[in-house]
Amino acid sequence: GLMRKPGVERNTVYAPVGYTIFCINNRSECRGGGASTVPYNAATMAKLNQVNRSVNASIRPVADRTESWSVNVSSGDCEDYALTKRSRLIRAGLPAGALRMADVTTARGVRHAVLVVKTTSGDYVLDNLRGSIVKRQSTGYRFNSVASANPMKWSRF
Repeated sequence: GLMRKPGVERNTVYAPVGYTIFCINNRSECRGGGASTVPYNAATMAKLNQVNRSVNASIRPVADRTESWSVNVSSGDCEDYALTKRSRLIRAGLPAGALRMADVTTARGVRHAVLVVKTTSGDYVLDNLRGSIVKRQSTGYRFNSVASANPMKWSRF
């Protein structure tokens, strides 16, 4: 077979360029750590719903012409929503390791970014195109790649 670096899994992929640049400039926002899943319960889901709704309402959607990823902005695109949700959920006490940025393709063939929350009852998706949180299988998206518990290491879904 092909030669691989020791310890590099076959499905490892590069993180999106915009995300890598964001992390170089915002190291504190790209930490991993803590549990790799959160318990699925009423308290967790209430927190996810509250953050999803408030971030969706607080950012004015604008098409991003550059690969610029930002956090806590007043206007932005899908990556900015997802990064802001991740940041706020970590501040609300959820483990960074369970909050995974993901690169997806919508049913219309458009590249899109969402936040995947790994719970004991499966993967839930926080999305700026949808008011409610749904399980990954119910999004209708093709999942291209996702961050691991270490946000700097991405893999194919």
